[in-house]
Amino acid sequence: MSSSTTPRETWSSKIGFIIAISGSAIGLGNIWKFPYMTGKYGGGAFLFTYLLSILLVGMPILLCELAIGRHTGKNPVAAFHAIGLEQKNRFGLYLGWLMTACSICFLFNHIYGIGILIAIGAFLSFKYRFAFVGAMSLFCSVIILSYYSVIGGWIFKYLGLFITGTIVSSNVAEANTTFTNFITSTWQVVLMHLLFMFLIATLLWSGIRNGIEKWSKILMPLMLFLLIAVIIRSVTLEGASKGLRFFLYPDFSKLTIHAVLDALGQSFFSLSLGMAICVTYGSYLHKNDNMFSSVFWVVIADTIAAILAGLAIFPAVFAMGFSPDAGPSLVFKVLPATFLSIPGITGIICGTMFFFALLIAAITSGAALFECSVTFLIDQWKFTRKKAIILCYIVISSLGILSAVSITDWSNIPTIHTFLGNLFGEQFIQGNFFDTLDILSTNWLLPMIGLSTVLFVGWFWQSTKVTKELRSGAENYCDNNIFLKITGLYNDNVYKESQHSGITLMSIFFLLVRYVTPCLLIFVFLKIAKIL
Repeated sequence: MSSSTTPRETWSSKIGFIIAISGSAIGLGNIWKFPYMTGKYGGGAFLFTYLLSILLVGMPILLCELAIGRHTGKNPVAAFHAIGLEQKNRFGLYLGWLMTACSICFLFNHIYGIGILIAIGAFLSFKYRFAFVGAMSLFCSVIILSYYSVIGGWIFKYLGLFITGTIVSSNVAEANTTFTNFITSTWQVVLMHLLFMFLIATLLWSGIRNGIEKWSKILMPLMLFLLIAVIIRSVTLEGASKGLRFFLYPDFSKLTIHAVLDALGQSFFSLSLGMAICVTYGSYLHKNDNMFSSVFWVVIADTIAAILAGLAIFPAVFAMGFSPDAGPSLVFKVLPATFLSIPGITGIICGTMFFFALLIAAITSGAALFECSVTFLIDQWKFTRKKAIILCYIVISSLGILSAVSITDWSNIPTIHTFLGNLFGEQFIQGNFFDTLDILSTNWLLPMIGLSTVLFVGWFWQSTKVTKELRSGAENYCDNNIFLKITGLYNDNVYKESQHSGITLMSIFFLLVRYVTPCLLIFVFLKIAKIL
């Protein structure tokens, strides 16, 4: 677990960090996945559940990951290992035995792939304590980027079609034909995927400050401007009020247990949790940065972006008479038809702006996923940044090609289909290679990593060291009595002695990471595993 002694690069400013990490969070999860899941589960009820998931699950884990990264100044694998070495308790060994038991259960039920992954985690837990959490998150970032970049290539293609005015999607049937013709043209899908990967690799070439931070400051405001421009046109269409009501009015009769589980999963995907991003970005933080306020602003920005995406999409979809529950195809089938149904050139302009905004979101998030692997190679194996980027481009792009060539079915990679079927079982490989990676990462790895992270911070990492790290740069911000602040009694002589006691941000944080968040994640994990 050696690491480079080269001085670590840091963000130039707090606002630069907030914009950069917001760029990683505001991605396809907000503008592609969130709208179609909202449409699937009845609009406002899903929005409400998602916001609750952000508060109870998203924010605590985000704060945990940033604290781990800043405390160590290392990549995720080395960060978890370094903190593990600082502790004198045996919780990591106990977890290793627990994971060994879980691995045996999965292997006994012939779910070999998950059993092997947990067994690897158990081995790393015995040898390197919690380093397996960092390793799993790094692995997760690689496989997510490999298929995420395929979607990025789709966005490239559709942006080009709108810019050139060659898109034919005036109704859903035509839109479906256009999309099907594209994804069945293997060479086009692969080419767009490689171009997207090349673009984010180029963005990272100049480092943290001159790469991610610099471009995020330019691209994020531009993306928000484009979304707002689309919203203005969308909400002024005749019949748009139906879409606004659908999106903002909660109909809890449509809220199912699957909607709750997907909302929890969306909070992970939306905030880039469990993907090594937040630990990596946290490692570039200054010690005098207030992480509580940073997390607050990141969550606000991420939530606003998701709501803006909904406001841009649903009013137009309803105004043009289309269905909001089209699933993952909402952006690539229903939306093009929606925009092209708007009279005049306005539809082409709206479609161009929307897909340009979507491309920016995909680029900033993709760059964050890419940076995780680059940082690992620089820290652990002492690669130069340029060599690390080239190697990561080759490996991740190659894995992505498997998703690109099998996006319709497994016929182009039958050997891999058979191997994965034997390894994970047929229930994990329904659809295609793209879907398999999505199920593995979203349904299994992300909840597993999130649960391990909160257990690590809440129970394994000594609370005195956690609070010291969280207080660094926050002064008394996280220890003020919240009720006294709200009621205005903070400076009253009678209450001065209790201004740093009672319910504070720090006490709420530990309540969540020790009890509430782990229980919710255990429930999610058991439900996904069909144990409940």
